[in-house]
Amino acid sequence: MDTRLSLSRIVAIIFLQMNNSLEPPQWGFYVYYGMSIVSLPLYLLIIVCLLCLRGAYAVYKSTFYSLLLQHCIADMFSMLGYILLSPARAIPQIRQFYFEYQDYYIAAATYNIIYYTLYIRCTGIIFLSLQRYLVITLPHWSLTTKVQKAANWKIILVYWITPTLLSIVVLKDTDFKFDGIEKMAINASKEIIQRNTVMALSVVSTTCIVSSLAYGALFYFVRKNSSKLSKSLRREVHLAFQVLVLLLAFFAILVFYAFLNYFAQTRNDGPVFYMRGLYPMANGFLSYINPFCILCLNQDFTRKLIGLVTCNVNEVRGSGKATNSNKKVNVTLVQIEETRRSVAN
Repeated sequence: MDTRLSLSRIVAIIFLQMNNSLEPPQWGFYVYYGMSIVSLPLYLLIIVCLLCLRGAYAVYKSTFYSLLLQHCIADMFSMLGYILLSPARAIPQIRQFYFEYQDYYIAAATYNIIYYTLYIRCTGIIFLSLQRYLVITLPHWSLTTKVQKAANWKIILVYWITPTLLSIVVLKDTDFKFDGIEKMAINASKEIIQRNTVMALSVVSTTCIVSSLAYGALFYFVRKNSSKLSKSLRREVHLAFQVLVLLLAFFAILVFYAFLNYFAQTRNDGPVFYMRGLYPMANGFLSYINPFCILCLNQDFTRKLIGLVTCNVNEVRGSGKATNSNKKVNVTLVQIEETRRSVAN
């Protein structure tokens, strides 16, 4: 009884603060900064390692890892773009520059990048989910073969052009202004805010529905044919769990935009401003969960990453068939290891 009472009081206090505040809370930014300090260097390390492995192992040149690499780049683009356009405004020189040249799409970019980067990652998780579904349930289907044999440049084009076309409605808006050089808050019309929140809610909802249907069908197939799955398909299933955990983060974002849309439609400015302060934390969670999914649920990649960092040749070699470029990398690593031992002796 006491627990329920205390929880109700906490909820009441939060809603009271949301209704009475026209200033975004600062604690959401502090949580975001804490996540960035830990996760941003780790994410950069994973991307560099993935690029190195793509030159050494054929498996890391597959469609799945090509899509995963683009998704990692999209996360980094989202985080670095947000840092350059928002937190960087606290630096006086940058704030002055942004304020003077805000009409050159700087003010608009500060607002529009929120939705553009969201749509990039939404389409990315749909591509990853559908690719997992096709490879595991329909490995011999003609469409699956085309997807698996698609050139890397085609994957990159599809990954980035699709959300860009989806974002044209958002990107064309330029009627944004900073309210003053001191606060540098974005002034946007309520019509634009309402339209964008409805669109964001629709895109995130579609992402969750399509990806959930793909995973529902995938797990039904796996459960029905668990005894017949080959070793290679079992590895593909393990990679599917990596994407599934990432998908769960989108359900959290779905709740965020559902509340934001409700408050925008009811013209309740207090909660809208309050939730703006929570956006950095939500955006950071959506991006920074991916590197931990990779490290915790992709053991083969994690072993190779540790091997590259520690120059452990055996860990980098791992298992699987190496390409010609892989053999060259292994020879180089052996030479580095022998040189290090001779110096130590």
